[in-house]
Amino acid sequence: MPLLMQQLAWILLLEGYRIGCLASEAENNLHKHLFNGSYNTRPLPVVNASDILTVFFDLAVTQIVDVDEKNQVFTSKVWMKQVWTDPKLHWNPEDFEGIKNIKVPTSKIWIPDILIYNNADGPFGIDSKAWANIAHNGTVTWFPPVVYRSSCKINVRYYPFDEQNCTMKFGSWTYDGGVVDLVPLNNKAGRKDYWENGEWQMKESPCIRHVQKYLCCEYPYIDITCSFILRRKPLYYFAYLLLPCGLISFNTVLVFYLPPDISEKMSLCTSVLLSMAVFLLLVTQQIPANATDFPLIVKYLLFTMVVVSSSIVFTVFILNIRFRSPQTHTMPKWVRWLMINTLPKYLGIKRPERYSLRYRTVGVTITRDALSSSYLDARKIIMENKGNNYNVRMRNEMENETETESDSDLHQGGMQPLRYLPTTHVGTKCPEAMVVNNAIEEIMYLTSQCANEEDDKREKEDWKYIAMVVDRIFLIGYLCALFAGNVGIIFESPNAKEFFFGG
Repeated sequence: MPLLMQQLAWILLLEGYRIGCLASEAENNLHKHLFNGSYNTRPLPVVNASDILTVFFDLAVTQIVDVDEKNQVFTSKVWMKQVWTDPKLHWNPEDFEGIKNIKVPTSKIWIPDILIYNNADGPFGIDSKAWANIAHNGTVTWFPPVVYRSSCKINVRYYPFDEQNCTMKFGSWTYDGGVVDLVPLNNKAGRKDYWENGEWQMKESPCIRHVQKYLCCEYPYIDITCSFILRRKPLYYFAYLLLPCGLISFNTVLVFYLPPDISEKMSLCTSVLLSMAVFLLLVTQQIPANATDFPLIVKYLLFTMVVVSSSIVFTVFILNIRFRSPQTHTMPKWVRWLMINTLPKYLGIKRPERYSLRYRTVGVTITRDALSSSYLDARKIIMENKGNNYNVRMRNEMENETETESDSDLHQGGMQPLRYLPTTHVGTKCPEAMVVNNAIEEIMYLTSQCANEEDDKREKEDWKYIAMVVDRIFLIGYLCALFAGNVGIIFESPNAKEFFFGG
């Protein structure tokens, strides 16, 4: 039994080898029959000279290799299918062991010269080693893979939330429409084996047949134009360009939150401006130099640069206000009314309660009386002596102190009885008045100096407070401007809303 099985296996193997040899022999005979020397690859494969050869065309895109915005080149990998009927390439399958299809190299048969019109780099025609399939009825099918670098007009108006329409125009360069008719098999490019691109999303790929008349030729030429509607995936650009740029521009607002007398305000403004300039240089290296539209991202960067540049100007203005003094500037009444008394309560700024002026015991009153009347009213002051020291004090203060003390206590303390000084002219030569006048002159001088210093200090603090109010105004204004400008510019693109909200 095992011996019988081995014999049967050998018989089947030999029979298969015989049939294969017969099939190879039959295909060899078929090639000799078709290409026996009478077949010429140059003439158009038609029966009559007046016949029109119909070439069916189909395109299947498999991969988007690159979209070069700078050079405006679209690189894609496609399968281009062409089908036509060659009357010289038909046979009866029964005469050749039932063979209905054969594969032949394209160098042995006529093939249409379908070229890409908008080629950017490389050969215009198809440089492929793919063989053609020939059916027994003369139908030739050629399906070569091709990598094309086609010209693509880049519209960067909404970059990086943009859509691009990259077209590929195919047609015969030699034969016009009166000789070869080009017919699309489908109304759009196939995407069955399409490999998704990480940067671009293909939305549509329609293919349209055009009949165009050129001035050079009598008959119109036929072409098939396939358009690839590509939408950019902006996640990369949002994460590496827009978001850092927005965060840097937000630092401009912080400039107006720093205290006015901090010198680092100018350093922060300058650093932000340099950062924005670096981002602008990065973007200009990617977009076309001859762009007809102003890119959205450039608008965004220029807007933030204008904001940052203007913040430097306003910071200088604020610092100028901060370091003003009574010796250099006079504060107008309307500035005090607007910036100190009115605006702060609407800006969320509350100044600490006005600190009390130091009560200038004698000096204030005496100074006012002496300046107004040039006389000293003795009823308002008293003089007390402790040994050889004299003190001039206000009468009402002494009366408050003596309410709790008796006259005997005052004598025991070595203090002279309180005496009223007569009303005396400042220039009177009375001995007692002379002591009082000397003391009062010193008091008036010191009081005047202290009063001037306090008034100067207070006005400087008022200028500083005004600088803080102006800082707060610019802080609120820049926050609103940045928010409105960023939202207005970014959402100018129709695709930005879909990216942020998924609509």
